[in-house]
Amino acid sequence: MAKSIQHLDKGYQNEISYQQKMIKNLQHWQSFFSMIVGLSILLTYFFVHQNVWLFGAGLVLGTINILIVFIIGYAIYRGQQNVSVIVERYDELIKAK
Repeated sequence: MAKSIQHLDKGYQNEISYQQKMIKNLQHWQSFFSMIVGLSILLTYFFVHQNVWLFGAGLVLGTINILIVFIIGYAIYRGQQNVSVIVERYDELIKAK
């Protein structure tokens, strides 16, 4: 019985650390796509009167990347909710010991 509780305890700890690592990974991707949004704004600003294709590419790129940033932000939010649920279950397991 004690061995299965230790195994369960280690499993919860591994899952919590893995989920937190993946959330941090998503935050890096969100920063990357935010940077691309900034570059697309610059592209749109500098080529508004010079080149229609680069201006249009800046608008499309910016719009798509803003949507990606919001989707990744939502995934981070849901991931943090999942981690909090796992931590609550882990605390219940510890209290039950």
